[in-house]
Amino acid sequence: MNRISEEMVVSMPFTETDIGGGNTAGSDNAVQWLDMAEFDRALFRAELGTWHATDDLDTAKIQQATSSAGAGIKDLTTSESGGDYDTDAPLDADGDSVTFDIRAEDLDVANGFRYVRFYAAEVTGTGTDNISCVAIRATARYAKEELAAAAVAGSIVYVTKG
Repeated sequence: MNRISEEMVVSMPFTETDIGGGNTAGSDNAVQWLDMAEFDRALFRAELGTWHATDDLDTAKIQQATSSAGAGIKDLTTSESGGDYDTDAPLDADGDSVTFDIRAEDLDVANGFRYVRFYAAEVTGTGTDNISCVAIRATARYAKEELAAAAVAGSIVYVTKG
């Protein structure tokens, strides 16, 4: 029986980031593209932290690319009126969240798309608008021991029992 850690990888595309009047797709705007080549599913969960009462999260979507540098970037989900992220009912308060659950088969694999990222934007920015995101890639096609990578100077700590 495989451990859950052999089947999944958890990452933080970005920690709490103030996007008031701007956007983000990665920690400190270093875009974090996640490779889906060895996984069947990914779940992205973004949550608003301190959020200015008159602002809305105007855009929240998953994008896909053909390289880890973002080549050929295009949307996998929509962020529009009536879309996957419905901009008619946007997130607008501390603690609000959005979750995207995608399958690797949803990517345009025929044209080489295998990388995904979460992208968020807030247009008006009248105050502090913090957002954070966690991603879980699951159902590894080839189970491995400790998929998350080895610890480097305490930056990653991996604990398993049994």
